[in-house]
Amino acid sequence: MPKLILLTCILLFNKLLFSQSDFIVIKKKNGRTVKSLYSGIYIRFFTPSGNEISGMIRKIEKDTIYLTYYDIRMLPNQWGTRVQDTVAAYFSRYHHNEIYAVPKDRQSFEFVRDGTIFMLGGVAYAALHLFNAAYLKDKVDGKTMAIAGTVAATGFVMKKLRRKMFVVGRKYKLQYMKVKG
Repeated sequence: MPKLILLTCILLFNKLLFSQSDFIVIKKKNGRTVKSLYSGIYIRFFTPSGNEISGMIRKIEKDTIYLTYYDIRMLPNQWGTRVQDTVAAYFSRYHHNEIYAVPKDRQSFEFVRDGTIFMLGGVAYAALHLFNAAYLKDKVDGKTMAIAGTVAATGFVMKKLRRKMFVVGRKYKLQYMKVKG
């Protein structure tokens, strides 16, 4: 009998103790989810007016995101050194329609994907060729310099074409997901 009462109490209070808040997903227009926003994660986004908002998501409820922003600064201590300290905590809320763009998370080998390695490689190859030509008293080969310039230019184009944010409205959409309960 006591086990049955305990089990009943656990099942009744389970919703109150372990309630899950709603969440928001960022989806491509084809329906593929690219990022999920839920309580307990750090978020950084931009509003349509261009303001950058960041903070920890406390909860998402009724189309509203409740954020906690901690103002952390370096402050002097009694030994004359500086330590990080939380000066204040601010609470704010935003409607999910106030999110204009969310920056993408950095991925592994991002320097290859965004073209940085190609720019560095092209410039380094051109510099090495110029150094060798000067050291060996040879003439500078135009074909080698053209290849180096093409590799560097390819990296530059890759960097310019790389999307760094999920911009809502063009290719991505926000979808508010209500947790049943």
